[in-house]
Amino acid sequence: MNLEKLFGSKTKVDIIKYLLFRRQGVSMRALEAELWRTFPAIKKQVDSLEESGVLVVNKEGNGFSIAMKKELFPLFKEFFFSSLKVSLEMIFHENEEMITSYFWWKKFWIALDMDLIVVYHSDNMERLTKIKNQISEIFSNYFIENGSIVYMPFDEWQKRYRLSDRFVLQVMRFYPNVKV
Repeated sequence: MNLEKLFGSKTKVDIIKYLLFRRQGVSMRALEAELWRTFPAIKKQVDSLEESGVLVVNKEGNGFSIAMKKELFPLFKEFFFSSLKVSLEMIFHENEEMITSYFWWKKFWIALDMDLIVVYHSDNMERLTKIKNQISEIFSNYFIENGSIVYMPFDEWQKRYRLSDRFVLQVMRFYPNVKV
């Protein structure tokens, strides 16, 4: 999903991502430093988002405090998480002969201590390293620094399933249609 085309500006998309996944109540100067954009570019997009009713800019005190409207926050978060999932699914689809299955968890509203579980065939470790870097890059593009991702070889997955491993069985309860 190309959010820049949808929202008309990479800066605007990055501001929304920052507010969704990093922190609220940030100043324009902090956005300038974190997003590596010029102050005028940040101001233009913040003004645009404020006019469209997405952001609230608190102008009291010494500096501005920028936050997303509370009632819109869950809607935008779900939308942007869906975009994140689409980006990850593209990588999985491009590497489907290597990635046997994947499972969404904690950051995707399922209670487990991981965010993503990737089961793979372990025949090409150099390619796996490339896939891991692509996944990490996608998470960092959404300002998610602490993505907890479990990479498990397929033979390990099968072994743990046969031994009734608690972790694998818990995954299978949430995803009953997955082949083992």
